[in-house]
Order: sequence, then structure tokens, then C-alpha cells
Amino acid sequence: MSEPNSLPSPIRPVGLHELVIEVADLDASTRFYEEVIGLRIVQRWGEDRPAIWFDLGDTTALGLWTVKAAVGALANGRGGAHVHFALRIPQGSINAVQARLEGLGYSVLRIEFDDGNRSIYVDDPDGNCLELMDAVVDWSNQPIPSSHEPGTVAAAP
Repeated sequence: MSEPNSLPSPIRPVGLHELVIEVADLDASTRFYEEVIGLRIVQRWGEDRPAIWFDLGDTTALGLWTVKAAVGALANGRGGAHVHFALRIPQGSINAVQARLEGLGYSVLRIEFDDGNRSIYVDDPDGNCLELMDAVVDWSNQPIPSSHEPGTVAAAP
């Protein structure tokens, strides 16, 4: 996939990738979101890092993490050690997004995941941690079409 040389100014996210909230009782919160709200679980993490991920549609997920799931503050996140939210950016644009942010004087942390998804983390002016994700696969490890934009639905396989 070719990397765009530049992006329009300002950066235009293509959707929300994930929202993570910290919970005191993972079982009670899981029951609430699954049984009361009706969300579908897409991932369960192990006892070493307890967390549950729910499908919010359009490749977006809600993560429930316990304090035990924290492995240190993510990208200088405050509050819970891993509190952040993620926005999807156009596929293949991560280098241009990173260059733009760094060019504006922001410090970024870049992480490349085993599934091919890539993220950069940046703090907003209030210190809230924002993840900008170049997502190529969804929560089920299914490819996300590069033409997938907000308000469109990918055709079923």
C-alpha cells in the first residue's frame, strides 16, 4: 500500500477505533454490557491482563480493563494507566500523520502491532492520550477494505 505524501490539513479521522474504560469488577461490568446493553464480546484477554472487548459496530470496540490489566502508563496516559481513546485514520497514512504531528511540535509514540495495524499516540493539550490507528484488520482479524470510510458498510464476504 502506498503512503500518501501528505494529508489535508487538519488530520481527518475516519472513525473511532476503540474506547477503553477502567472497571473495578470485570465480571459485573461484562454482564452489564453483554446482558443489559446487548453488546457482543469479540475478545477476552487472559488472567495476566484481564480485559474484555465488545463490538460497537463499524470496526469499533469498547474495552473494559481492570487495574490489574495495566502494564504501566500507556504513552504517558493519566488516570488509569491505560486510559486512552483511538481514532482510525486512512489506511497507509500513518507516516504522514506522524510527520505532521511532529512537525507541529508534538511528541508521539509509535507502535506496530503483530496483526499489521499501526498506531501513534499523542497527548492532547489537557494530557488526554489519543491513539491514531492505521487499521488494516478488524477485531476478528478480518481485513478492513482500504476504501472503508465512515458511513459506508463493507460488503459481506
